[in-house]
Amino acid sequence: MFSNSLSQHSPLWKQALFSFLYIVTACISMKYTVFSDGHATIWPADALMLAAIFSKNIKNIREITTITFLSNAFSQYACGSHSIYIFFYAFISSLQVFLSNKAYIRYVGNGTLFSDYKSIVKFNLNSGIVFPFICAVLGTTFNAIDTGTPSLNDFAGWFFALSLGNITFTRPLTYILDGTFIGSLKNLTKIKPLHALAIVSSVLATIAVSFYVFYQSKYPFLFVPSSLIIANSLISGEIFGSVTVMVIAIIATIAAFSSLGPMMLLQIGALGRQAVLQTYLIFAVFTERTISVLFMRNKNLVQSVSTREQMLALVMVNSTDSIVNLNHAGLCLWSGGASLDLLGYSNQDIVGKNLNDVLSIENKNPDFIENFFNSSTEKLETVLAKPIFDPSRALNLSFRKFITDGIVSGAIITVNDITEESEKLAVAVEKSEKDPLTRLLNRYGFNEKIKSVLETQAENICISYLDIDHFKQINDTYGHEAGDRILTELARLMQATVPPPNIISRFGGDEFVIAIIANPTDAQNSLNTLIETISTTVFSLTDTVKAHITISCGYSFYKKGKPLDILIQEADSALYNAKQSGRNRVCNFVQSNSAT
Repeated sequence: MFSNSLSQHSPLWKQALFSFLYIVTACISMKYTVFSDGHATIWPADALMLAAIFSKNIKNIREITTITFLSNAFSQYACGSHSIYIFFYAFISSLQVFLSNKAYIRYVGNGTLFSDYKSIVKFNLNSGIVFPFICAVLGTTFNAIDTGTPSLNDFAGWFFALSLGNITFTRPLTYILDGTFIGSLKNLTKIKPLHALAIVSSVLATIAVSFYVFYQSKYPFLFVPSSLIIANSLISGEIFGSVTVMVIAIIATIAAFSSLGPMMLLQIGALGRQAVLQTYLIFAVFTERTISVLFMRNKNLVQSVSTREQMLALVMVNSTDSIVNLNHAGLCLWSGGASLDLLGYSNQDIVGKNLNDVLSIENKNPDFIENFFNSSTEKLETVLAKPIFDPSRALNLSFRKFITDGIVSGAIITVNDITEESEKLAVAVEKSEKDPLTRLLNRYGFNEKIKSVLETQAENICISYLDIDHFKQINDTYGHEAGDRILTELARLMQATVPPPNIISRFGGDEFVIAIIANPTDAQNSLNTLIETISTTVFSLTDTVKAHITISCGYSFYKKGKPLDILIQEADSALYNAKQSGRNRVCNFVQSNSAT
């Protein structure tokens, strides 16, 4: 991933490290790859800087160009060049790094370089031809001004050294610095043993044969490494292939500088042999690169076809459901089926959306998707969710990891609508008349029971609303288990103190509604007795902790024609006044400003 942000700074130790590596690489090139014309055969130092920023080891373009400029100038000075023009030559290298970075910010954006054949082609074109050409023109011009002798050989020396360094070293060094190469080595243990053995054997054989070919000067065996490069690229893949070619280029260059190799058979002088070596290496790199591009393109096509076939099969099987393809970051890559109806988005519009922006997954933390991908679980069959656009609907999600070549590349989610089933279940629960904790009537049970009473009795009905004083503090201090103990014991006391035909119910939480069938005086006395009984009872909060609790109560009397919900509201209002008056008391709705 690339960025030209000037606000991202790399650690100083990394800047110092890459500066040191650049100087060492540049000095080695100038000392040990220069034949007779003053130009290095290959220039990998700039490629090192490109790999540093492409792998995000150096995150700031200003930093990388500055490091390149200063390190290049120092390298030239250390190798004996004391001309003022070393700064112009250093500028050329920093310019090449700058142009390459800008190009791939434009072409690749936030993607990953070398992740597809198109980015490889663009890299070879720009960093292998265009930018080296520009820099060669500048270098030749500066050198002509410095020496007064413009030369086509000088241009060729600049061009081939920069081009060869870029296309040979940038890609494999990027793989090494960003961990891709190490990851590929680790993956060897995950593939079939014979396949892994073939990859390792192919790489080692190519390197071994190259040593033999370039460290002998009797036979023109230059075609042998080229053939092995083709075979190795097909067998080991683009990552191992690029690293292998880089090693071969180093072997061939060092051998040629030591007056070894098939080039020594050519009676064309040192400069001619250098040109032949450069041409050979360029063709070797482009051979490997062409195979890699074709291999990667074919692999991408196979994967794409396989992916589409599997997705299509799933859609055909689950045509009435919504199918969503999810990546590791939780982004929706593809959707099919009834997405608009279930998720609120069309199949086209859902692409690029985060799953958490589309669905509210019940009882799952924000890292649910990441945890699923990191787990060994291949599928999750029942995950409840609600669409963001319509929380009243209920959905069931089935997650299944999408695995290609043994690697988890994403997940397929099947979404089906269970709203109807959920509503039926809710109705069934609602119609259950008993509170599961206290075994008192719940709200539904109370409403059904009181209806029959109101139909047969038009007076002497008191509706009271009660709750526990400071109940939240009990839950917060001793836990919900202690709260449940109190609720259970309180229900028992109510049943003993206010026996049938009175109706006792738990509306929810610590809220209770009692219908007392009695005249106003008796009803009020019953409530006062209940308040006193509860306040003098010792409740067990835990096995070791006991405490007293109090309740507050408000009540209202039924009058013919008054709706039940109004009656309950009046009792609730009286309860509020009881709490405002000091708690642990009973208040009448009519006389709500005074305790009775």
